[in-house]
Amino acid sequence: MTSPLPLSVVYITLNAERLLLRSLMSVQRIAGEILIVDAGSADATVDIGKQVGARIIERPWSGFGAQRQFSVESARHDWVLVMDADEVLRDSAALSITHLLQNPQGNVAFRLRRRSFLQNRPVRFGDWNHDWVLRFMDRRQGHYNSVAVHESWQTTGPVGRIKGTSIDHYSYENYLALVEKMHSYAALSALQIHHRGKKVRHYMPMTHALAAFLRSYAWRLGFLDGVNGAAIAWTTALGAFMKYAVALELQEQAAKDRER
Repeated sequence: MTSPLPLSVVYITLNAERLLLRSLMSVQRIAGEILIVDAGSADATVDIGKQVGARIIERPWSGFGAQRQFSVESARHDWVLVMDADEVLRDSAALSITHLLQNPQGNVAFRLRRRSFLQNRPVRFGDWNHDWVLRFMDRRQGHYNSVAVHESWQTTGPVGRIKGTSIDHYSYENYLALVEKMHSYAALSALQIHHRGKKVRHYMPMTHALAAFLRSYAWRLGFLDGVNGAAIAWTTALGAFMKYAVALELQEQAAKDRER
């Protein structure tokens, strides 16, 4: 029997039962520990984690950045692989991570290429094809920023890349799920813009939406993914529009409040 690797695989979850078991099984053979920080799931998320021997910490939701940072700090090992419950690690990437734990080649973190799926069909073009995520890192050499959405690992050390596609991301079962997630992300992103004090002009919702659609559908060849490519491009554009429209609304309301 081989000794456990000095690697913690960490998750943050909330009602994530749909693909969690498959995700956990994909990392189990390389994990020295699996840690799940759960924000109060009402489904079988915690039970699934216990089935595979994961360590469970229950913690109220504090935003993506803060929740990620807590999970990394709570890990038992310094090298950490961060996974989402709808992601599956490929065998080739697991083998690469095993080798890099022995010799990280001077790097303090690594980016993994992620292939996304919509309706169980791979997305090969558009915005989703350009998806390198920094998920494998030495936690002593950085930290997560504290933003509420689109959090990222911050480090000043060298960052490498693991060759090939590493993660299969089964993010959305259908178009309705895609639209629902866009709605929540747009609201959170609008709050970030407002809290930073960025000036929002009245033309920005439309110009950002148009730019987002053209980038995803035309410049990055999203149209080659057929209906899925169009759905992603239109949803991305709508998300950009709503982000700046809501930020503009918040800005105007704040101005009215100051005048009272």
